[in-house]
Amino acid sequence: MIQAATLKFLKDLKKNNAKEWMDDNRSSYEFAKQDYLEFTQALLTGISIFDAGIEESNLQPKNCINRLNRDIRFSKDKTPYKTNMGMWL
Repeated sequence: MIQAATLKFLKDLKKNNAKEWMDDNRSSYEFAKQDYLEFTQALLTGISIFDAGIEESNLQPKNCINRLNRDIRFSKDKTPYKTNMGMWL
């Protein structure tokens, strides 16, 4: 289960989406990322019980999650970070 501190980090990031804020709160980001990786691993383990394709693919949680940095090269919105965490399986 995703912890409240991870959700608080994302909420705070949405309010303070700047590199300086992120630099000051790097430890909170690392905690949130680790928490999300653990959640992803638990989800992969649970799904592999009934889906042989997931089990056979040997997916690693770090390869299933999105980056936090946004690609701002062609965007009008220049905020540097996404305010959500996502995964794909």
